[in-house]
Amino acid sequence: MAKIRATREAGPDPAALADDLELQRVADIVETLNRTPLPVASRILARLPLEQAAEILDEPHLRAAAELVKLQPAPRAVALLQAMSSDRAAAILRVLERPARLHWLGQLDPAAKVLLEQSLAYPPDTAGSIMTSAFVSVPSTFTVEQTLQHIREVGRTREAVDAIHILEPNTQRLLRVASLRGLIAGEPQASVLSVAPRRRPVVVDPMMDREDVARLIAKYNLLAVPVVNEAGQVLGLVTVDDSSTP
Repeated sequence: MAKIRATREAGPDPAALADDLELQRVADIVETLNRTPLPVASRILARLPLEQAAEILDEPHLRAAAELVKLQPAPRAVALLQAMSSDRAAAILRVLERPARLHWLGQLDPAAKVLLEQSLAYPPDTAGSIMTSAFVSVPSTFTVEQTLQHIREVGRTREAVDAIHILEPNTQRLLRVASLRGLIAGEPQASVLSVAPRRRPVVVDPMMDREDVARLIAKYNLLAVPVVNEAGQVLGLVTVDDSSTP
């Protein structure tokens, strides 16, 4: 754990503590922030690299995430909301008073605003309210090699790259879900469909209760489950962490 460098008079030095924490694992940083007074924790978060700070805010075990974001300088808060996964950003906005929520939504770029408004439109604790849009999908016309190249290009911005959602090109309907392991073992020029199990994918409705989603994930030992609409199109993904964290 990081050592808190401080004097008795000044208290913890956020700059020094941020330097100590920057090289630590996200889970350890979360533990430190959880036991640090909120004003100091917010200053530490402000001094960490944006990508790392967003990862910290994405952690379900971080307490007072909304308060930490509110205490950031306005440009930093907007950047964090856009860098976070959409489900966690929506969870933060959901606990704010409506005027504050509308204010922050208005500061976001159009694409991020649309995603968050979609999540906020669903009732709390439903699959739609906790799903993330950061999933990997490819058309069924892709080869194994094309799919792996696509993962290389978008992997850093996706929450679950071990599940690849194969879509019907015209309707965007979910056909199958392939694993990263299956792709690596597949022939490069083979169809991506050839490395995906033929069984029907496990999916959930956006209005399904969070607890029911968690039970389904546990039953089939899944890391994530797709959320689909009536047409079978993927709206988002609920991960095992999000389904079990209130």
